Amino acid sequence: MSKKTITELSGARVLITGASKGIGAAMAHAFASAGANVALAARSHDILYGMAERLGGSAHEIDLADGAQLDGFIARVEAEVGPIDVLVNNAGAETSSLIDRATEADISAVIALNLVAPERLIRQVLPGMLAREKGHIVSVSSLAGVLAVPGTSVYSSTKAGLSHFMAIVERDLKATPIGTTLVEPGPVSTEMWDRFIEDPTVAAAVRRGQRLQLFPSTTPETIAHATVDAVAKGKAHVRFPKRLMVQFLLENAPRRLGDLALLGLRPQR
Repeated sequence: MSKKTITELSGARVLITGASKGIGAAMAHAFASAGANVALAARSHDILYGMAERLGGSAHEIDLADGAQLDGFIARVEAEVGPIDVLVNNAGAETSSLIDRATEADISAVIALNLVAPERLIRQVLPGMLAREKGHIVSVSSLAGVLAVPGTSVYSSTKAGLSHFMAIVERDLKATPIGTTLVEPGPVSTEMWDRFIEDPTVAAAVRRGQRLQLFPSTTPETIAHATVDAVAKGKAHVRFPKRLMVQFLLENAPRRLGDLALLGLRPQR
C-alpha cells in the first residue's frame, strides 16, 4: 500500500533510536553515507557520542523505556538540531522464555521499549511533519511478529503489535505526503540475537527452522542498506528472509481485505 513518497536523503535529518549498536549502528552509518544528518538516540553514553562525532551527527542520550524521559523528546531533539525528516524506531529489547517463567519486570520493560516508545515518538513527530508536508517514519519490527515461535510470547506480541500499528498508521496517513516503512527481519547477526536464542525452547525452534532452511541469518548492514533504499524510494516494507515472503503476505492478507471493504475512505484530519 506504499504511496511511493520519494524522500531526498541528502541533507535530511534522520533520528535513529537504539543507534549505539547492532541494526541501529548500521542504520546510522548507512543514512550518513547517503548524505543524511543523523541524530543518534540510545542509553550508551560513550559509544553514542563517539559515533556521533565520527559521523558528523548529534547524540541524544535517553532511556526510551522510561516514560518520563520520553515526554517531549522529539521537541528537545528538534530544538537542538532542527526538524526531523525521518524517524527510525529501531530501539528494542529481547526476552525469551516460556510465559510462566517471564518476570513482571521483563514484560513491562519489553512492552515499554518495543511498542509504547515507537507509538509515542510517532505521535510526537507527526504534527511537525504534517505541517511541513514532508517526512518519513520507519519502524523495525520482526519476523517474530509473524511466526508463533515457542518461548517468544512477550517479545513476539510486541512486534506483532508494532507491525499492526504501523499498518494502521500507514492508512491514517493516506492522502498525506508522509511515507512509512515497516522493517520485518528474521535472524540478524547481533548480540541481541545471541541473547535471544539462549533460551533452550527458542534455540530448539531456531535449530529446527535452520535445518528446514527457513531461517537464514543476515547482517545488520544488509538490513540498514535495504531500509535506506526503501526510504529513498518510498517503499512500505523491508522483509527478510525473502524465502518466507509467503508468510509475510499471508500476515498482511486480512489487512488487504479490509482495504477493499474500506475502498475510497479517507481519514478525516
